[in-house]
Amino acid sequence: MVERHEGVGEAVPRDTAPREPAASGVLPPRLNGSWSRPARLWLATVIVVTAMAVTIHLLLLFLYLAPANAISKQHRELVNSYVYPEFDQNWKLFAPNPLQANIYVDARAEVQLPDGSLRTSGWVSLTEQDIRSIRDNPAPSHADQNLLRQAWDFYTRTHDTKGLPIGLQGQLAEVYVRRIAAGRLGPSLLGGQVVKVQLRSTYRPIAPPKWSDENDDEPVTYQTLTWWPVSKEDFR
Repeated sequence: MVERHEGVGEAVPRDTAPREPAASGVLPPRLNGSWSRPARLWLATVIVVTAMAVTIHLLLLFLYLAPANAISKQHRELVNSYVYPEFDQNWKLFAPNPLQANIYVDARAEVQLPDGSLRTSGWVSLTEQDIRSIRDNPAPSHADQNLLRQAWDFYTRTHDTKGLPIGLQGQLAEVYVRRIAAGRLGPSLLGGQVVKVQLRSTYRPIAPPKWSDENDDEPVTYQTLTWWPVSKEDFR
């Protein structure tokens, strides 16, 4: 079909293909960049799986923090195995007498040299490493802020005054702290292989404000743990 314009001798072809009605401001589906069916299915699957994972995470934390009840007692082993040690919680910030001290954690290594002799490294401040990563950083990572601090708190709460672990949580806390120290020091040091690590802590009380009547005579205390053998698994 052709269309002839007045005053023009040539016939202009006219497009006879049917045109799709277009809504105002909306392009036809094939032109608006919509996702394919497999892509939409994949996206829906990711959303569902993520929502389920978040729901299960919050449910387990709720059962851990909530007062003991029939459900939490029945599934205590499952809840504890999920929460410890990465998601361990405590309420020291909100307690009637919150923590009022700076705790510094140091580590050193025993190194086996190629000739078979042993050498001990100097102390490395793990806490100072975190402080350097946090200072002047507008968005410090959760690991730099809390990993070492919570691990050490978990350790001290699950060991008695003689340094012996209290139950399975105490044994788990030892493994957790040991692996943090091994990971910070690395498998090789001073030209040899790290075979043992040792940790110590320094507890420095924060002086109360001048208007407070609290006692500020609390001394600085130190705690040095025993040497722990390490394996390749501890450096992963």
